[in-house]
Amino acid sequence: MQRGYYGYRKKSLLPRILTIVLVVLIGAAGYFAWSHFFPGENMKPAKEEIHQVSEEDLRAIQIVSSNDIASSDHWLLIDKSNFMLYLYQGEGRAGAFPIALGAVSGDKKFPGDNRTPLGTFTVESIENSSYWVYDFNDGKGPIEGAYGPWFIRLKTPWEGIGIHGTHDPSSIGTMCTAGCLRVTNEDLLKLVEKIQVGGLVHIQD
Repeated sequence: MQRGYYGYRKKSLLPRILTIVLVVLIGAAGYFAWSHFFPGENMKPAKEEIHQVSEEDLRAIQIVSSNDIASSDHWLLIDKSNFMLYLYQGEGRAGAFPIALGAVSGDKKFPGDNRTPLGTFTVESIENSSYWVYDFNDGKGPIEGAYGPWFIRLKTPWEGIGIHGTHDPSSIGTMCTAGCLRVTNEDLLKLVEKIQVGGLVHIQD
């Protein structure tokens, strides 16, 4: 309070408010300058996210590097352990499709053992199988469309091994074939658009 002619009166608060505002502004400017030139741990740029490469993609890179596969070439990697067929273009994955496998696990040993072979093969031919029939010996007789619209025949030591469609999509994801790889007819059409004769097909356990 300040003594005046007419008694006590309140001292103006404006100078004090201006001083506080000025101090706050100076402090903020100082903090900004300090954090800009001497960033603390919290001001450091976030670390880049590490892209996790799947085992299938790592395997694909190894296959491409050890085979004559151009970056524009489409080829197939089949992983029997998770019932999946992967479509690649060079080292880049272009699609993933569930499959059915041979009724017996392990590598193929002899004709008729109902095993899907392991190894690296090539596409021998792509054949129209829309009119093919097959008798599953289940009492239903020959089934039309059992192989779907196309049969991607593989060049292996055993005859008749290939990738084809099915009249029974519920069988996908199971071990039920005589050794072939089975996909849905819809997925088969997508594969036939990309895969060519001579293309590489690698099957792993």
